[in-house]
Amino acid sequence: MNWDVLLTLGTLLFIPGLMLTLLNREAYVPRLTSAVSVVGLTVIIVALIGAGLVLSPIVSTVIAVIWVFIFVFRGKRSPFI
Repeated sequence: MNWDVLLTLGTLLFIPGLMLTLLNREAYVPRLTSAVSVVGLTVIIVALIGAGLVLSPIVSTVIAVIWVFIFVFRGKRSPFI
């Protein structure tokens, strides 16, 4: 098993929890939290692509997109964002 597959399997574990948050209409995540998550994941995606990996940047991009949807649909305005 190479590192790309291992990282891909590890990051796939985030998707069910994030999807539960996204699909729950009563869920709330502060926008600052989700914005920082998107920025951090973007840096990680760039690093993974720079390392020549293929699968894990794709899965990480999916996770970043889910965080963007959480920002839009499950966040509330705060004084910071």
